[in-house]
Parts: sequence; structure tokens; C-alpha cells
Amino acid sequence: MTGSTAYPNLFTPLRLRGVELPNRLVMAPMSTELGGLEGEVTPAMIAFYRERALGGMGLIIVEYTCVDPDTGRAHEYQLTLDDRKNLDGHRRLVRTIHDAGAKIFMQIQHCGQYANRKVLPGGMPVGPSDIFSKRDPEQMTCRGLTSEEIAKLVISFGNTAALAVEAGYDGVELHGAHGYLLTQFMSPLGNKRDDEWGGDAERRLAFPLAVIRSVREKLGELPLVYRLSADEFRPGGLTIDDMEEIAPRLVEAGADALHVSMGWGVGPAFEKVVEPMSMPEGWRIPYAARIRAATGVPVIAVGQIRWPETGEQAVASGDADLIALGRPMLTDPEWANKAKAGRRDLIRPCTSCNWCISPHPGRVQVGCAENPRTGTELDPPIPVDMGKGKRAVVIGAGPGGASAALLLQQSGFETHIFETRAFTGGGIIASATPPGKDKLFWYSDYLGNRLAESAVIRHFGKRAELEDILALNPDVAILAAGTRRIDLPIEGLDDPIVMDAYDLLMRERDLGLTEGQHAIVYGGGETGCETAEFCAHHGVHVTLVSRSPADKLARSAEWVYRMGLLRRLHENPLITIVDNSHVRSVGNRKVTIETGGVAREIEADRLLLAQGRRSADELAAALGDAGIAVSVVGDSRQVGRIGDAVHMSYRAVQALSAQYARMPKLAC
Repeated sequence: MTGSTAYPNLFTPLRLRGVELPNRLVMAPMSTELGGLEGEVTPAMIAFYRERALGGMGLIIVEYTCVDPDTGRAHEYQLTLDDRKNLDGHRRLVRTIHDAGAKIFMQIQHCGQYANRKVLPGGMPVGPSDIFSKRDPEQMTCRGLTSEEIAKLVISFGNTAALAVEAGYDGVELHGAHGYLLTQFMSPLGNKRDDEWGGDAERRLAFPLAVIRSVREKLGELPLVYRLSADEFRPGGLTIDDMEEIAPRLVEAGADALHVSMGWGVGPAFEKVVEPMSMPEGWRIPYAARIRAATGVPVIAVGQIRWPETGEQAVASGDADLIALGRPMLTDPEWANKAKAGRRDLIRPCTSCNWCISPHPGRVQVGCAENPRTGTELDPPIPVDMGKGKRAVVIGAGPGGASAALLLQQSGFETHIFETRAFTGGGIIASATPPGKDKLFWYSDYLGNRLAESAVIRHFGKRAELEDILALNPDVAILAAGTRRIDLPIEGLDDPIVMDAYDLLMRERDLGLTEGQHAIVYGGGETGCETAEFCAHHGVHVTLVSRSPADKLARSAEWVYRMGLLRRLHENPLITIVDNSHVRSVGNRKVTIETGGVAREIEADRLLLAQGRRSADELAAALGDAGIAVSVVGDSRQVGRIGDAVHMSYRAVQALSAQYARMPKLAC
């Protein structure tokens, strides 16, 4: 199919109160940390949102904007709009988004007890009730608001809404999800008051309802959206059954639509706010459908919607009226345009790897593993002609190598890529094979398809030898050859039961065991833990041996994913964890394990080694000696994550512009 006929329901207009949205696609609000230190809209932020509006989204909901920075700010880069000083930046943002063809709402918010004390003038967060440290019951961590302060905050929400109208926004969303102030008042776990603002279910609603009425009064005929968590996923917290009763009250108070999110932003329930990749596609949609049925107003479905057919089905079936995309907007700003054109295959897929919420040295702003331009939209594009008449060679077709080859070819280089295997993906394959991580195959397939459709000359199924590279006489080489196994000081490594765990996850070796047999996995890093889970998934009993303590298992893994991985490992009856231990020898189907200086033998049908790998950078020096400009990226430079490899490749190609691109002269 071509054109909007591929997904007709996604590309029909929808009217919310006095505003008509051009389609059903919404960019969900996400913190970008692109704001200024005074809470202002910056040029970098405008460029970020503009790219998503140009990409075809019907509605952009701008990230949370604090109504009272003295008490409720999340971090130093959060937007604020409590007075007129930041109004001009918002006006520029609104004009830019309108010029790009989209509507724009502002999300307004207060962190409550989760405000960042480092950026609060008083240094003390406020919330519905006093909260004291679990470690030190005498230390207050949140001060309960007085009735007078609560009434002032109601006015503050209305004030920010009025300023949003003055800036030209088409509507406002109240952030009443994820455990922020509005949620804290509504939840029995957050509100321990016994006055007009709390004490029972009815009084816990007093503050959210007052805020809705205050904002509604300032908006006139502009729409008001209320974002809620349909289920807190916390013992004793609000459930979907509770929210089916509460949601109609929010509508009665003045909400025109409901944005149905999930979870609580602190603790184990965070994995329902920003899910790991193991959560299935579209799992939240039934919750949105229940809220829609309970209220009769339009609802926005959000979370783990990665493909247009999922959104199309939700709208067509009446489960949702609008489809919000959060992390997919970081991965591919052109998602909407590609879907409208019927080119699902061109969508760069968000795999929920959560690189975007992980800390990265030297980087504050939002980013994406697969899209290195995210958060740096003001960077000049790589010139498309800088490699004209020049040749480039890339060694390795993993995420770093494939990305580098595509960028080099786009920049005008005649580009050759060598890969030992017959397929694209490299280390992505090993990362995607463990249970619950198959979404990573989406990205491997995407890169393979892009290479196949490009002018990159592929030399697959062939190891890159120095003479092969030199025969091409390249101007530039990028080494992205991945890793090699580290040989361990273990007696008997030539025993037939020994296998490299990486080879297993790369699907280059079969496990060779049947249900009920026993495998020992040596290595408590992410690969070792995932190998243990992979074996248990196939009915094999596993002893996971780690040199480190059990609380350090998979310590380099992305933290949301790690939280679930460790829980599953400890709960799995087929997995036994032996920490602070070393494998010393293997032979005669027995493995010697030493713990605290005491050795013991364990019978095993397989010993899987997952004790780390080293960078495969052997060709770098030889290429340099031959006078070829070589950049080493990805695991060949430093073992890391998929996003690290892609970003290194982007920077390596970007750096070539200093050498080859024509630089315009300064006019002043």
C-alpha cells in the first residue's frame, strides 16, 4: 500500500474541543534536558521539536514545565513558566511548530516529594504529607504542604496555563501520572492527610479536581488533557479498577481528553513507566480502552507502541482515539511521514533499549542509541559531497560498522564493508538472543535492509585481511570488528564440554543439552546472566558462577532491564547463583569451583565461559603504518553498548568533515 491508505485511521483528523488535530499521532512529552538553566526554551530545544513536527506528527506535547520552580523543579534544565520572563522562548517554539504543520500543547507539572532538592532554594521538597528517611526516622525528606500553600499551588497551575495560552499553545496537558504531585495527592500511598485535602478517597481527589478547574478557567475553548497512571503497580496503590471510578470525575471537572500512562516513577514500578524491551508491543492499550469506556471522552494510548499497525488497530477498534509515541520519536523523527507513505520498512525501530535514559559521561541532553542526531539537531549535517572521488573501507558490519558505512556512503565516499559473517548485526545478535530481547533483531534487520538498498559494496562471508584492504587503496578506514574471547587461566579448556557463551548467543554453536541436564555458566556480567537465563529457558539446570558478589551481577547492564533481569534470576528455580567464586579446572564432566579458598567439584554437561571479551583492534596499527587514516569504533575501541558503537561511528564520520568538507568563510 502507498499513501495514508496504508493506515487510514491514524491519518484522519480529530477535533479536541476548539482545536482540530491533523492526524491521530502525538509526540509524548519527555524530558530532554535541553532547557536553559533559568528554565527557558533554548534554540537546541526548538530544533529538537521542529524535527519531530516536520516528521509528520499531528500534535507535539512539550515536556513537563514546572508551575513553581521554588518548590517543584525536577532538575536544573527543566522548563519553567511561572512568570513572563520565559514567555518569548515559548512563543518562538510555538511559532516554529505551527510553521512545521503540527499543533502544540504544553504539559504543566510539579514534582512534589520528588523535586530535586539541589535546585530548590529551600532545599526541601514539599508534598501532601511529611515524609521521613527510612534510614534515619528523624530526618525529614519531604515537608507536608499547609492548606494555604496548597491553595496557592492551585492558582499556580492556573497561572502557568494562562501564560501558555498567551504564548500561543493550542492546549495544555496536566501531568497527573508517574507519581508527581497530582498523583501523590490522589494516591493513598502518597496522601496521609486528614483535612479537606486528604483522609479518604473523595478528599484525596480535592487537589487534582481543584487544579483541573483552575486550568480549565484559563483555557477558554482550548482543550485540556489530563495524563494519568491507569495503574500504579504498587501494593496498596491505585489500580485500574480505582481509575475507572476516578477518571469520570476528572472529566466532570473539565478534562477534555485523558492520556493513559502507567506506573510510578520511583522504585520497581518505574519499569511500567519506561519499560524494558521485554514488555510486549501494545500491552498498555487495553488499559486505555477501559478508561475510554468509563469516561466516553477521547483517550491517548501510549507506551510500547512501536509500529503503525499497532496504533492503527487501536484506533480502528475504538480502544484509543490518539496514539502517543515517546521513545520512537527519539529514534526516528520521520516515523509519521514514513507510516503515511506506507514505508513501514524505513522506520528506524525503537527497541526500548533505554540508552536514552542511561547516564553517559559528558552528555546531559536526551539521546538515542540508534539516532546520534537526537539532542544535537543544531549540529551541522555531515556534507553529502565531502567524500566525492574518495574511497572508504569499513571492517565489521555490527551496529558501529553498518552505521559508519551508511554515513560514509551518504557523504559521497565509495564505501566498501567487510564482514566475516554472511549477515549484518555483529554483536546485536548476541544481545538479541536471550529471552525477552528479540526486539533488538528489529534493528539488526533495519541495518541489513538499509545496507542492501544502499550503494555500499558488501564483502560478506569474508574476513578482512590487510592485503584485501590495501588493494582497494582507501583514503579512510573505520575499524569496527567487535571483540575476541579472553583466554582464562582454567585447566582443561580444551575439554569438549567447554563452550564460549558468546558463540552460543551469536547462534554459532548449539547448546547441545536437553531438558534436565546441567550447565555451569562462568561469569556474572550481563552476558553470563543472560546465558544463564537462556539455558534455563530451554529447561536446563544452571549454576551461575560469579567472581563478584551477587549484588554486582550484570552491573554494566541498563538499569531498568537489570532490575528485571536480577529479579528473574533469583526467582528462577532452575538457576543457582554461586558468587565470590572461581572456576579452576574442568575435566571428565566435572568442574572445580573454588569459594573462599575451598574447592569442590560439580558434575556438569556444559561449561559456558562468559568472563569478558577484549577489543579486536589488531588491524588498526597495520592500517596506520600503511598511511591510511583509520578510526577505531565500537567494541574494537572499547567494549560497550550498541549506542556507544553507533555514536562513535557518527563522530568518526563527522570528524572527517574537518579534513574534507568545504568550509564557508565567515561573513562578518
